[in-house]
Amino acid sequence: MTTEMSAGRDDQSFSNSFFNTLLRALTDASGSPWEAIDAPEPEAAPDEAEPIRIMLAVAGSLRGKVQLEFGRAEASILASALLREKVSEFGEEQQDALVKLVASGANAFCSELQDEYGNFTINASAAFEPISDGANTVQLTASNDAGNRVPVLMYTDSLLMNQLSAHSVARSAAAKVGTFGNAAGTAGFAEQVNLDLVLDVELNVTLRFGKRQLTLREVLELTSGSVVELDRQVEEPVELLLDGVLIARGEAVVIDGNYGLRVTEVSQPLSSALLR
Repeated sequence: MTTEMSAGRDDQSFSNSFFNTLLRALTDASGSPWEAIDAPEPEAAPDEAEPIRIMLAVAGSLRGKVQLEFGRAEASILASALLREKVSEFGEEQQDALVKLVASGANAFCSELQDEYGNFTINASAAFEPISDGANTVQLTASNDAGNRVPVLMYTDSLLMNQLSAHSVARSAAAKVGTFGNAAGTAGFAEQVNLDLVLDVELNVTLRFGKRQLTLREVLELTSGSVVELDRQVEEPVELLLDGVLIARGEAVVIDGNYGLRVTEVSQPLSSALLR
C-alpha cells in the first residue's frame, strides 16, 4: 500500500482495514485471490478519461464521508473480475457491480470494527464529482495472480478524520490510565490524565426506563399493540447509561417534544466512568 500523504494512526489504520476488507470481498466475488501490495506504482501516462468514483457515507457512532477513486481502465479490470467476463468499456452494469462490491466490503467492515468504534453504517453509491473536502488522501494498491495492479485513491473528509483522531487520543488516554493503575494499584492516577484532550469526543448515552426478560416464544408473539411490562415502578427514577454503565439517575421530562432527563443523582465521579 502506498501512502500519498501522511496520516495519523487511527485514520491510516481505518483506511488499511477497509481496503483489506474490500479485497476479501473482491476475492469472494471474483473467485480468485486479490491482495494488497506495498510496491510503488510505476509512472503511467496521463489518463484523460474521467475516473470512476464511489462515495461512502458513514453514519452512526462515526460520521463523515469517504470517496474511492479508480482509473477507468483499472475499474474495467475490477468489473471484468466481478462479472467474470471481458469488459471492453466501463458502463452502467460495470458501475453497479463495483458499487455492490464496495457495499459488501463496507458491511463486513462495519461489523468487524463495531467493538472498536461502536455501531456505524456505510452507504455506498456512485459519485460523479470529486469529494469537496478530502482532508486526507491515501493510495492503496490491489494485485491479483494475473499480474493486474489496481491503484485506489481513498479520500477521507475532515469530519471523519477529526473523529478518528479524537478516538486515538481517547484510547491513548485510557491506556495511560490503565498503565498507571496497574503500577500503583490505585485509581488515584486517573485524575492525572488531561481530560481536555478528550472533552470533544462524542459518547453514546442511553436512558433506561426498565427492563424485562422475555422467552423466545414471547418475543415471537409480539405484534403491533402488544404491551411489555417493565420491572420499574412509574415513580422510580430513570437510569442514564454510558456504554452499559450506570452513571446517573433522574426524572423523565419533555423538552420541545423530545424526551429528556433531569438528573437528580450522579452515582460516581463521572471522570472515573469515562476513563476506566
